Amino acid sequence: MAAQTDEKEAKRLDELTREADILLEDKDSKRDLKEKRGVLKQTLYVGSKKLKHVIPKGKHI
Repeated sequence: MAAQTDEKEAKRLDELTREADILLEDKDSKRDLKEKRGVLKQTLYVGSKKLKHVIPKGKHI
């Protein structure tokens, strides 16, 4: 009986660690995407002037 509960606990811990890994990977990928967008937006400025014609009108970064 104790062996069954140990196995159940081990399975549950494995599931929780997998879920945590997935959440962390997702969070990291969102952070990377946000940083890339920030860098791209910074490249659209020269001094205080915005390079308006680099991206076609109506398109988003």
